[in-house]
Amino acid sequence: MKFSIKKDNSNQISRRDALKIGAATAIVALSDVANAASVSNVIPLKGGPGHVVKVHMAGMRKGIYPDKDAARMMVERAVTELAGERDIKNAWMQFVKPDDKIGLKINCLGTKMVSSMKEVVFSIAESLVEAGIPKRNIVIFDMYASNMMGGRYDQQPNPEKIRVLAHRDAPYHNKTYKAGPAVARFSEIFMSCDSIINIPPIKDHDLVGVTCCMKNVTFGVVEKPHLNHEVGNEAIAHLWSLEEIRKRVKLNIIDGSTILFDGGPKFNRKAHVPHESIYATTDPVAMDSIARELIELLRAEHGLKSLNDVKRPPEFIELSQKLGLGIADRKRINLQTVEMSAFTGKSA
Repeated sequence: MKFSIKKDNSNQISRRDALKIGAATAIVALSDVANAASVSNVIPLKGGPGHVVKVHMAGMRKGIYPDKDAARMMVERAVTELAGERDIKNAWMQFVKPDDKIGLKINCLGTKMVSSMKEVVFSIAESLVEAGIPKRNIVIFDMYASNMMGGRYDQQPNPEKIRVLAHRDAPYHNKTYKAGPAVARFSEIFMSCDSIINIPPIKDHDLVGVTCCMKNVTFGVVEKPHLNHEVGNEAIAHLWSLEEIRKRVKLNIIDGSTILFDGGPKFNRKAHVPHESIYATTDPVAMDSIARELIELLRAEHGLKSLNDVKRPPEFIELSQKLGLGIADRKRINLQTVEMSAFTGKSA
């Protein structure tokens, strides 16, 4: 992807260059930034590391699922705000190219109640199509067809339409990668994509405390992820540091319609609450730091012990910052919140 240099008086770097840094999740000189100024004074570049957009719309859920029209409005607002563009087509083109093969990585482990909601995911796919991406270049995928069916996704292999596939529909890549203590063979679906848009929910996790951006990819596009469970925190950070992941994941759009704050990653009715938000960022570390904050706040509100106290600290977040993969320090994360008018419309 090529980025032009153009003058920007506010920060002396173009939005496209800032996005280039974040979209590739490039290794950045975080320690140099921290040494140059106090962490409270570091202002993340728009669309770059440390910048997260949150769009909230009361009433975006009708019953247990998001309204598809509300989801579309929220997704497009989040993406345009992150890109610094008014036009959604121009905003998408900050992250993907018109001829890219684009994978939408979802998470369906939590059944229909706490998965990447179909209404959010298809609003992203349909918006990309309207922006000029051919349907045949878009694939929605996850690991297991059974989980996807539980999350309301029917398999759709027709290459002339938006495909919906599980890993069983393609072999795993023949190369085994080693990253720190972790080993992995990647899904051929994942490896065949030029660009990945990561679309996780926000959930508690029974081993590493938080599953959102980073775990959805590092444990969700590989064969036999359970092989890395004993080194979960180290595996998440080190696998994300592989070029095969960093060069593909261009954007994270988080389905924050609900939050699961305990008992994850599968559904736990007692710890599942509405959140009515969509997040967008190029920095998965920053988003996972925010996800941790949200989960911890809800745990405290409901009288539960912290993730540290129950011996499930998401250590991969700080480790990822040390590896230069993004910004974990909450004081250096710019959470830009957009409050949209309450949704009162009805889906067609």
